[in-house]
Amino acid sequence: MLIVKTSKQYILEKCYIFDIVLGRFLGLDFSVEQDYDINHNTLTDSNTGQRLELRNHLFGTPEKEWLTFSALPKSELRLWKLPDKLLKVNALAELSIPVIYGDSPENSQFYTCSDSLVKLGLDVFGSIFFMLTRYEEYVKPDRDQFGRFPATASLAYQEDFLHRPIVNEYVDILWACVKKLWPGLERQPRKFQMHVSHDVDSPYQYTFTNFSLLARNLAGDLIKRRNLEQGLFRMRTWNQVKQGNLAADPFNTFNWLMDLSEKHSLISAFYFITDTTDKKRDGNYSIHHPAIRQLIRHIHRRGHEIGLHPSFNTYLDAAQTQKEFDILHQVCMEEGVEQQSWGGRQHYLRWSNPHTWQNWEKAGLSYDSTLTFPEMPGFRCGTCDEFPAYDVVNRKPLNLIERPLVVMESTIFDERYLGLGHDLSQAFDRIVDLKQTCRKYRGNFTLLWHNNHLTTSDERDLYQQVMVY
Repeated sequence: MLIVKTSKQYILEKCYIFDIVLGRFLGLDFSVEQDYDINHNTLTDSNTGQRLELRNHLFGTPEKEWLTFSALPKSELRLWKLPDKLLKVNALAELSIPVIYGDSPENSQFYTCSDSLVKLGLDVFGSIFFMLTRYEEYVKPDRDQFGRFPATASLAYQEDFLHRPIVNEYVDILWACVKKLWPGLERQPRKFQMHVSHDVDSPYQYTFTNFSLLARNLAGDLIKRRNLEQGLFRMRTWNQVKQGNLAADPFNTFNWLMDLSEKHSLISAFYFITDTTDKKRDGNYSIHHPAIRQLIRHIHRRGHEIGLHPSFNTYLDAAQTQKEFDILHQVCMEEGVEQQSWGGRQHYLRWSNPHTWQNWEKAGLSYDSTLTFPEMPGFRCGTCDEFPAYDVVNRKPLNLIERPLVVMESTIFDERYLGLGHDLSQAFDRIVDLKQTCRKYRGNFTLLWHNNHLTTSDERDLYQQVMVY
């Protein structure tokens, strides 16, 4: 068993991040002892006397500066060119890595190595804590029109590492140092996994569409788009659906999605909206409608997952979050749906630190999968691994698991974001590059693809290619 020696300052935060990095990510047995040294976190072996000294920077912040701009990393991060010995141990994807917290890599003592002592100027634990807890999102006031923290305000975007799971890279560097001193230690096995989920914003295109709305859409086909063929198709399809043929509805891609997931031994998660807090932006359906209840039963019987998609104005509202989960749970109970855990994702990816995590924890949900940036795919939390959330304000770990979202298809297609809907080759490359990165680190590739964004053969072909690549 390794002993982690650290100062008593920020001991709650340190114990949380030690548990995540050493216990959850590496699978090592360790104990924590409080020490007088405030500049380093030291891993030691009492039997051999060998030790690994890691720079302690973030957790050396004066208490009055905690959760302020003074505690944030300085802009234009220094890059550390990794020694060949570390590269050989882990085959890291990059030859250099940004130092979020730590000493200057230009210092000759930034990394020193002998058989009994390894010193590293990189603040591994502080930097990982910063990324996982979304520390900067509490401190910085930047918000978009929907109250979301924008990608452009993040350190990862500004320093060009949003496409890299920098937490996984830091963990690999730490592991290389550990293996140098204790070659007999083994890291817990890791396996690449793919998680596919589908936010059910619009389960059907025509089932809940009245003739007045249909007429407006037809007028758009004929006058604005000048597409008579599309208008006639819309009219025929609407009529078929209204006659009871739900299979004809273009948004009814649920069986197709489940067929494909089952073909690849995956479970699809479908997240439903259960209440309305914004009539313009929330779903146009009721969770109590017989067609939706039948759909929930059908998904469950095929062995797939039902989850919550809290409505637009819930991300700061604990009571409304609780209400919407209670509605989902009640409907599922009445339909014979039983699950060991319940998770989901915020509508519009609206999320606030720490309020939204607090809401989910209080409601009794098991996991959240909201955290990616709507306008930019990548690793908002710096990792492709699940991890327990942490409340930076009340300074305590939560029971809630965060399953970071890596790619949302709307981010790739939407003209407001990357706008690659016209170039599916580029869209494919962008998505599979991130999938391959997750595979390289044996992490989780979490993909969101809405059921109503599979209405064309091109969209379906792209989704299938991403699944099988």
